[in-house]
Amino acid sequence: YDLGLIVDADHQTKLQVALQVLTRLPLDALHSYERLVPQNPIFYKACTSGVAYALGDFVSQVVQGNKLEDIDLPRSLRSGAAGFIGHGPLCHYWLTFMETYLDFDGAWWATGIKVTADLTVWSIFLCSSYSFLIGMLELRDPRDVWKDVQATTWPALKSAWRFWPFVHTISFSHAVPMDLKLLWVDVMEVVWVTILSKVANEDKDKARQQELQQELQQQDNDDYVDVDGTNILSSIESSSSSSPITNKNAGAWEAAQKTLAACWPLIAMWPVLYAGYQIEVLLGLEM
Repeated sequence: YDLGLIVDADHQTKLQVALQVLTRLPLDALHSYERLVPQNPIFYKACTSGVAYALGDFVSQVVQGNKLEDIDLPRSLRSGAAGFIGHGPLCHYWLTFMETYLDFDGAWWATGIKVTADLTVWSIFLCSSYSFLIGMLELRDPRDVWKDVQATTWPALKSAWRFWPFVHTISFSHAVPMDLKLLWVDVMEVVWVTILSKVANEDKDKARQQELQQELQQQDNDDYVDVDGTNILSSIESSSSSSPITNKNAGAWEAAQKTLAACWPLIAMWPVLYAGYQIEVLLGLEM
């Protein structure tokens, strides 16, 4: 096929025309999306989240090492449905709320307030909603779904703190035009949903393994029962353990260390925000 034939008066070849069309497609698609969203923002944002969540779950299964023939497509569809039903519409109202009440006339530190609110109160609600919707779409017992919500919320929140703080310093900054913020978040959302879906499914496997280990441990403990019914192993462990007060203090210190280790990006983002603000001022992007 001859790509060198001149096709117009500007002496452009077919190859040049094809390259121009390909380079314009993403921008044209973006402009079309921007024209559609104001007509029905909730519906189109729901569709965007549905596609992002389904694609993210599909990529997550591929990352986990599944072959194409082993991909659980119903699982990806359930993830997409959860994004369509929950994430898109809910985030529409949440972003509107933040822009209305947490913008503080465009102050540089308002971005940090938005990120902190988004990654604490809102993330807990959103991660719980995602796990709940996935469980209900699987037609599981609500009590089992609630157990999964409790098991997956904290791991998902820790994953969010590692990923989103520095992403959102860009998302909520003035450096990204308002019309391009949604595109940026959606692209990052695919990566995040991949992480979230992987965490949700890995924790289910861990919970099952823990139940199995507890059953095996119970069987082992039964082997140490004395003639009079006393559990020899438990007696040895209780006699060698430290005082309850010491254990309580050690547990509190360990919990504090784990929390600090998990949320350090929420603290480290503030210098990044201030540095970004200074760069915006130098570039004349400050509002």
